[in-house]
Amino acid sequence: MAKPADLLLTEAIPPAAVQLGSVHEVTIEKLVYGGEGLARIGTQAVFVPLAAPGDRLRVRIVAVERNFARAVIEEVLEAAPVRRSPPCPHFGVCGGCQLQHLDYAAQLVAKAEFVRESLRRLGGIEWAGEIKTCAADEFAYRSRAEIKVERDELGQPRLGFFKTGTHEVCEVNDCPILLPLVNRELQRLHAEPMLIPGDATRVYLTAGDDEVIVTPATGEDAKSSEVDALGTAHQRIAGFNYEFGVRSFFQSNRLLVEELVKTVVEDKQGELAVDLYAGVGLFSLPLASRFKQVCAVEGNRAAAQHGVENARANNVTNVRYETVSVEAWLKYKAAEQPRPDLVVLDPPRAGAGATVIERLAALAPPQLVYVSCDPATLARDLKMLVAYGYGLESVTVFDMFPQTFHVETVVGLRLGSNT
Repeated sequence: MAKPADLLLTEAIPPAAVQLGSVHEVTIEKLVYGGEGLARIGTQAVFVPLAAPGDRLRVRIVAVERNFARAVIEEVLEAAPVRRSPPCPHFGVCGGCQLQHLDYAAQLVAKAEFVRESLRRLGGIEWAGEIKTCAADEFAYRSRAEIKVERDELGQPRLGFFKTGTHEVCEVNDCPILLPLVNRELQRLHAEPMLIPGDATRVYLTAGDDEVIVTPATGEDAKSSEVDALGTAHQRIAGFNYEFGVRSFFQSNRLLVEELVKTVVEDKQGELAVDLYAGVGLFSLPLASRFKQVCAVEGNRAAAQHGVENARANNVTNVRYETVSVEAWLKYKAAEQPRPDLVVLDPPRAGAGATVIERLAALAPPQLVYVSCDPATLARDLKMLVAYGYGLESVTVFDMFPQTFHVETVVGLRLGSNT
């Protein structure tokens, strides 16, 4: 005897089953690093973009992996108190921001939890202390932008940022997270498209204190050094004048960078400080007023050259640049000088890694300051440092990128201290 179609459907897809295309009602428990909301269907973790903690949602499953699933919102059944209307009309399509639907206080709470959870889950570090949060205005803060260029069938440029999860351009005329003078240049490019060379695939906008440098670039693999040489910006930060190239690494939150510098260098003094991944000297120059000597290690030649010029322009004579990779400096050159009183390390998103941490631990500086832009690699590296005898003394979150899931963390460590 044939079974009714609805019974077949019920047997094939039980109500709680997490299958591709199935629809469920869920409540969002919290945000996870990456900006997605975490819900559970039975024991299955489900990640939902554009969700807010406390939302009750109807969601549709769009991907099923072995240990988790992904879903999109079909309907907001009950909005969480922290949910708001996104200020930018492009939010949800443009891939630049992930958190505009949350009020700003909730964003800050979530980012502190990203760090605490990473320390616990990935680093095995139960940090029970305060995570201080430093923030400035949530909009009109960004001094640098990489504008994507896509041309239509008539050759007219479409300017903006990549759509979420694609390399298609979401056309953006007005970006609320850019500094006003940077936003005006974006609007000028829209108004005067003839300013963009026909082969350009991106335009870098880089704000100094007095001007915005507009730098078109061609090809996805354009060398950073070649683009860097096309323009130099100038900013005055914490009493020092800095120059940096269009592609040199430099903190892009113009409203919060001075507070970041202050937190890294305050209450530090001694004979020798080492600044690993020194860039153009953002921390090296202020450290020079607190230590007799500063050794700045930077493997990127263009950035190191800017750093040398910055020291000279500010009449700082006790900073010495080593233009070599951090790994090589620790292996071959660190032993040529006394043990430093302080090491500051500000690695790229991939973190320092096992080789650097091992060699740094052999150097055994009594104090470390780790500046991180990725909680996962931070937790991995801190786990190793703790195993080598360092203890955490402070954890501070800087919201250098409001409206996004990105978070900057400054961790103070001391050799022989209990975490």
